[in-house]
Amino acid sequence: MPESAVFADRSKLSPRYIPEELPHREMQVQQLVHAFSEAAHDPDKFPLTILQVIGVAGIGKTTTVTRATKVIEETFVRNRLTLKTAYINLKLQGGNKFAIYRFLLERLAPDLPSQGLSAEEMLRYLLRYLRDNKQYALIVMDEIDYLIKISKDTSIIYDLTRLNEFEPEKPCNVKGVIFIARSTDFYSRLDPAELSTLGRVPMEFSKYTLDQVSDILSSRSTQAFNPKAIGSDVIDKVAKITTSGEVNGDVRYALDLLLYAGNLAESQGAGRVTLEHIRKVHGQTHPSVTTEEIEELSRNHIVSLIAVVRALKSRKRQYVELKDVRLYAMELAEQLGIKKLDVEDYLDDLKTRRLIEMRSLKEIGLHGASLTELEPVLMAKVNKQ
Repeated sequence: MPESAVFADRSKLSPRYIPEELPHREMQVQQLVHAFSEAAHDPDKFPLTILQVIGVAGIGKTTTVTRATKVIEETFVRNRLTLKTAYINLKLQGGNKFAIYRFLLERLAPDLPSQGLSAEEMLRYLLRYLRDNKQYALIVMDEIDYLIKISKDTSIIYDLTRLNEFEPEKPCNVKGVIFIARSTDFYSRLDPAELSTLGRVPMEFSKYTLDQVSDILSSRSTQAFNPKAIGSDVIDKVAKITTSGEVNGDVRYALDLLLYAGNLAESQGAGRVTLEHIRKVHGQTHPSVTTEEIEELSRNHIVSLIAVVRALKSRKRQYVELKDVRLYAMELAEQLGIKKLDVEDYLDDLKTRRLIEMRSLKEIGLHGASLTELEPVLMAKVNKQ
C-alpha cells in the first residue's frame, strides 16, 4: 500500500452504507423493531401498523429505518417467514400515485404485470399476491412531505394507511407502512380522513449534539481511513462545522466533507487528512470569506484577518488564542507602517460579519476557507491600500 494511501475503505463514508451499529440511534432502531415484534411470531393476527419518522435532513432517519427493517426481516426469517421491504424515496422515484404503486408492485410482486392496471387495481393485486404466496411486506415512504408538497393528490396517504380495508374479511399481508418526513408541516395539506388514519404521534428524531456527532464520525472514520490518516483534531473540527447553524446538524454533509478532504489529501500525497484539507473543502461549499466581503474590509480589518490566518497556520490547530493573533497583527502592522491597531476591536467586527469564529479569547478560528489560498488574496488587497 502506498504511503499516500489515506483510505482503508472510502465506501464506509457513503450514505448508502448502513453500519451494523448506529451510535446514538440504537434506541430508535429498537423502538421500530419492537413495533413489529409480535408480527414476526403471528403475522396473520397482527394488524397493519402505521408509523411516522420525523426530523431534519441528515440526522439518521433513513439509516435508522433501513437498519431496523433489516433486523425485522431477519426476525421473520428465523421464524421461517418471508418479509420483503419496499423502500421508495419519493423525491427521486415518486411523481404520481400510479408510478409509485407500479414500483411497489415491481419490488414486492415482480411476477405480476402492471400494464393496463389502475392504481387501485395494482394495490389489490399486490395484496392478493402476498397472501397467495404467504409473503409479508413492509413499505417505507421516504420524503413523503416532498410528495405532498408538489402533488395535488394526497390520497396516497389514505390508500396506504387503509390497506387492511381493501378486503377487510381477509388478513392484510402488508404489516406496516413507515412514512419518513423532515417535518409535520405536510399535515396541513391532508384532509381529516387522511390525517386520522395517519395519526398525530410521530417518532421525532432530535438533532445530534456535538459529542454525538464526534462519536458518529469517529466510528465511521475508524472503518474508512487507514490508521493515523485522520486525527481527533480533524474529527472535532468537522463535528463543530456540522453542528453549526450553516450545516444544521446534517451528518451526511459531515461524511461528504471527510470523504472529499480524504480525496484531496491522497491527491496531494499527504498521507493524512489535515485541518487545512477540511477548511479548503468546506470553503468551496460554505465559504466564510468571499472576494466581495474582502473588498468591503478596511486595511486594519484585513491585517487582523491575516494575523488570524498566520496564527492558525503556525499553530496548526483548530483555534488560536488572542495573544497569538495579536503577535502576528503587531508584526504585520509594523511592516506596513500602521502605528495603531486595536486588534480586539477588529476581531469583534470580523466575528459580527461572520468572517471568523470567536468562541472566546482563547478560541479564535476560521471554518470555511483554505489558509494557504486566503493569505495571498488578503496580502494583495492590503498592499493596494
